[in-house]
Amino acid sequence: MLDRQQLTRNGPASAFLLAIIFLALSLAHYDPSDPPGHSTEPVRTSPANPCGPVGAALAHLLFTSVGWTSMLVVVGLAALDLLWFARRPVTEKVGPLAGFALLTAVTAAFVHKYGRELDPRPLVGSGGYLGALAVAFFEGQFGLLGMLLILAASGLVGLSLCAEPLFVWPFQEIVRVLGLKTRRKQAAEPEPVPVANPAMLMPGNFALMDTTTRVAPIASRAALTRPSSPEEVIPDAAARGLNQPNVTKPAVASLSTPIPTAPSGGEYQLPPLELLEPLPSYPIHEHEAKINARALLVERTLLDFGYKVRVVQIDTGPVITQFEIELEAGLRVSRIISLADDLAIAMAVPSVRIVAPIPGKTTVGIEVPNELRAMVKLGEVVTEIHNRNDKLKIPLFLGKDVKGAPLAFDLADMPHLLIAGRTGTGKSVCLNAMILSILMTKRPDEVKLILIDPKMVELSQFKKIPHLMHPVVTDMKKAESLLSWACDKMDERYGYLARAGVRNIQTYNQLGADEIYSRLRPEDDEEMARIPTYMPYIVIIADEMADLMMTAAKEVESHIVRLAQKARAVGMHLIVATQKPTVDVITGLIKGNLPARIAFQVASRGDSRVVLDEMGADKLLGNGDMLFLFPGTSHIVRAQGTYVSDAEVNRVCQYLEQFPAEYSRELVQMQVGGGPGGKERGAALKERDELYEPAIEIIIREGRGSCSLLQRALGIGYGRAARLIDFMAEDGIVGEFKSGSAREVLYSWDEWEALKNGGEVSANSV
Repeated sequence: MLDRQQLTRNGPASAFLLAIIFLALSLAHYDPSDPPGHSTEPVRTSPANPCGPVGAALAHLLFTSVGWTSMLVVVGLAALDLLWFARRPVTEKVGPLAGFALLTAVTAAFVHKYGRELDPRPLVGSGGYLGALAVAFFEGQFGLLGMLLILAASGLVGLSLCAEPLFVWPFQEIVRVLGLKTRRKQAAEPEPVPVANPAMLMPGNFALMDTTTRVAPIASRAALTRPSSPEEVIPDAAARGLNQPNVTKPAVASLSTPIPTAPSGGEYQLPPLELLEPLPSYPIHEHEAKINARALLVERTLLDFGYKVRVVQIDTGPVITQFEIELEAGLRVSRIISLADDLAIAMAVPSVRIVAPIPGKTTVGIEVPNELRAMVKLGEVVTEIHNRNDKLKIPLFLGKDVKGAPLAFDLADMPHLLIAGRTGTGKSVCLNAMILSILMTKRPDEVKLILIDPKMVELSQFKKIPHLMHPVVTDMKKAESLLSWACDKMDERYGYLARAGVRNIQTYNQLGADEIYSRLRPEDDEEMARIPTYMPYIVIIADEMADLMMTAAKEVESHIVRLAQKARAVGMHLIVATQKPTVDVITGLIKGNLPARIAFQVASRGDSRVVLDEMGADKLLGNGDMLFLFPGTSHIVRAQGTYVSDAEVNRVCQYLEQFPAEYSRELVQMQVGGGPGGKERGAALKERDELYEPAIEIIIREGRGSCSLLQRALGIGYGRAARLIDFMAEDGIVGEFKSGSAREVLYSWDEWEALKNGGEVSANSV
């Protein structure tokens, strides 16, 4: 969009505009008698054209060449100058020029044939020499009808080649400028301000329009079913020219909407989108004007340093705009990177980030903060990709990228996520958005959550949701025990998968109960009742990993590494966050096993390297501005994180509280410092597990070494029972594993009593 600042800065385009005006005035006063014309006797020595001899000569040249079609030439030149003013990139130049030349020739032929009465006209005719030659050739060779068909076809081809850049776009631009002036005039008129909904504030203290802006209705959401196939959604919105921010507003209810009531039958229903807040209005046209002005400023600033570049594409997102620049031949990328601070000063912005080069392109990206910042709401992102929600097993709606395209990923494919950023940069809001992403799309029987909240206030609003396996954990000793239990649960699930002959939880869940029982062959009904016929996904979310590491660094690191290495196939996933991105918290082992990472603003370049292995996070703006590292790659995407307010979280949680929570009895009854998650757990389980000797006595008394027997008798999980059996095999209490039958017991009760009285059970005493 054009503005006054562009007009004053673009000197060459302004000079070209004056030349076009001069040419138009010369053509308007064309007289065949003016020299160099000689259509009258005696020959006129001085031209009557007010533009003087130069104007008369130009008019004579054009009218003699193309006749009255010279007016079309003026229109084409004006459209070209408008493109120059707006700095609109035109990737294809030969096609529009060839099309315009063809259209000019066809128009000259038609004017020569059917515009003979036009006056004034040159001696050769109203279409000039070009029109006369075209008519003479085509009419002589193809006749009148053939000539008309050829000219019509040629005119359509020429028009199709040059219509968009030379005619359609300039017309739309003029209409938009006139419409913007009308809207500004209407906006200047005073209107009554509603009292019920005050204006909201975006992150960055930018006041938005009133929230009573009309929104379009959307279709109601269908009930989501269990996902059947994995799919990672990585949207890519390729843009040409200026890619405007996406301002689609989901149709959600106002803040005063009452919480919907759960169905009387007790059947679980997903929370409705109406619980989320609407998207505020955004002054997109004013934003576009400022973006175009900044594109010129980028070119001018780099030119001041002696570097000639050209902005070839502008991608504008909610918070930042990326200018793609094309470097002149021989210019090193490193020289542009070193000017980041100088560009920030020239544009009066806090920081500028340079992406060199843009992956898959030959251009360099310059990311500049927007003067007008937009908010990315969860309801907006969910609405834009709601057709693909069913394909995501554990959906995470992260926000929008620099092109305004929504970012949605499947945690099951990541499969674990590390989040880091200093206090107040949007880390906790991001965690809330991720949890709501799961709650809005998945039922409690599909995804289970374990929430660890050292601060005791960040995740407390989720304490009554039905997805929890355990109340929100605030004791770090209990949290370490839960991580240890998760490792045991992982081993237990792997045991079931191995016995069922499948490789992952998706295949296991598709087998069905009958097929699972036939493959696992339980010994009795009690063991059959213990076998899960469907395994839900388990997501462990820790809000502050630094507190966990302070409690038991080695144990926590060991648990996280084990889960990160093996838990994906059994449907267990980690999301850990920290506001202290240092090497003592994010150790090399932890970082190496958490390939997907999100970095919010950090304090230093060193902290950025700890999280992302490269700099850049220290240049972020805060308030949800983040860098996302794709799992398994070095490709980093800048995005604006999804914002959810406390009111949205409370409404969704109040709706979910209508459904009863089903905690895991094994987790609730687990004691800190003992059992599967206690500190006595270690390599020498035979000396540290208080259940080892009772387990031996049960096995010897029953005469068979069975994991299911220990599970029933001791009330423990499969993983712990299997390890007890393995240690008994090492100590010679039971024999080796036999497929389809229990292990052989090698001791009688009397021998065991004698061994106990004589000393510790060991391999040497057998």
